[in-house]
Amino acid sequence: MKTKVLAFSVAAVLATASFSANAALENSWTFGVKGGWAHSYIDSEKNAEMTGKNAIGYGAYVGYNFTDWFGVEAAYNGFSNFETKIDGKKHDLKIYGPEVAARFAYPLDAKGSDIFARVGLAYHTDHLTGSNHGADAWDPLLGVGVQYAFTKNFGARVGYDYYFNSFDSDYSPEKKMDGGMGFLYVGFQYTIGGPSAPAPVAAAPVTPKTERVTENHSLSAGTLFPFDGSTLSANGKKVISDVVNSSKGLSNTEFEVYGYTDRIGSDAYNQKLSQKRATAVAEELRANGLNNNQIKAVEGRGKANPVTGNKCDSVKGRNAVIDCLAPDRRVEVVVSGDKTTEKQI
Repeated sequence: MKTKVLAFSVAAVLATASFSANAALENSWTFGVKGGWAHSYIDSEKNAEMTGKNAIGYGAYVGYNFTDWFGVEAAYNGFSNFETKIDGKKHDLKIYGPEVAARFAYPLDAKGSDIFARVGLAYHTDHLTGSNHGADAWDPLLGVGVQYAFTKNFGARVGYDYYFNSFDSDYSPEKKMDGGMGFLYVGFQYTIGGPSAPAPVAAAPVTPKTERVTENHSLSAGTLFPFDGSTLSANGKKVISDVVNSSKGLSNTEFEVYGYTDRIGSDAYNQKLSQKRATAVAEELRANGLNNNQIKAVEGRGKANPVTGNKCDSVKGRNAVIDCLAPDRRVEVVVSGDKTTEKQI
């Protein structure tokens, strides 16, 4: 028995000495209950012997963590159903009493889970049923365990405590029983207090940033008008409405409208047709809520600035040429406006 006690003591001391981190919840109170299995290492002499060395253990405890690495706990425990035989007569042995212990913890998470060691002192009262004999004993203790926090308020622990002098009684000069006791237990607990939640970090101030942007809309004349015509189709009106709606995210908007034709036909005819088409688009912009101050330019530019370049030069046949030059027949709507974004500083 002395070898087991020595090994346990060395392990507990080494565990305690290795703890360099903190208790899981600083400035917190813990209230719990525990229960488990106790085993007696009480020596027997002559006519006094332990016949039942296993018992039920139970208790309640309260603890407080003063700093981020150290706390104290107080508990009251009871151990029932040890059995003894003295002078041939059987007795039940009950051991009970308070204890106080220092608790050293190594954290496993921020909620309160940890590995711990306890060093303390208990005061045990021993009582034999059916006998007037009894004893009181001061009882040093060492303990180790693991605590798991389901939340910051609710947790459980598994631990093992060893009491070095749980029973010490001289019944007569020739009868003596003394020794220690181990207690393997499971506890459930409620914790209050702990570190305050960190203050919310103020969001970085934001400042609005405004920049002038330009959007270019190239609208196919084939979509807007019938061939060689300048009256907007229903689909053409919808396209114009879409352009206006796309500019709703801008402020101080300005619109420029430029009409273009392909190279087929005379310069005078194409100039006139492109102007009519630009004017028709501008009128539809006004129908969608724009005022005259927002429309800065309405110009027909005829067959200037073709987008097809010379790619249609080798195309044969009038209809094929007309199809090839379709991209040149267009109305360009240029939208300028202020775009505001929020930027952190």
